[in-house]
Amino acid sequence: MDIKREIERFKEVYEGAMYAPLLKWNLKFKTKEFDGMTPYICIKDICDYNYVVCAIPNEEVDEQLPEGPLQELSRRKVIAEYNSIEEMVKDGWRLD
Repeated sequence: MDIKREIERFKEVYEGAMYAPLLKWNLKFKTKEFDGMTPYICIKDICDYNYVVCAIPNEEVDEQLPEGPLQELSRRKVIAEYNSIEEMVKDGWRLD
């Protein structure tokens, strides 16, 4: 994975601030506690430039997608918090 490219992709999401992006699981955080859940960053955190990865039950993701790209989701179960996009990407998070 090209870390610089992934950082640029995250920057585009934050600058556009139009949706709560789903993420690919970072294997070091994919534990039994988060079985049946999908990682994402809530739209408020995107708008506020916070770097907080949360988890939402898969069935709620399926319910949200027909109406739009998770625009209404607020922060749920926090998985990890970071000080920057670079720190988040270097720790292993990727956009889905």
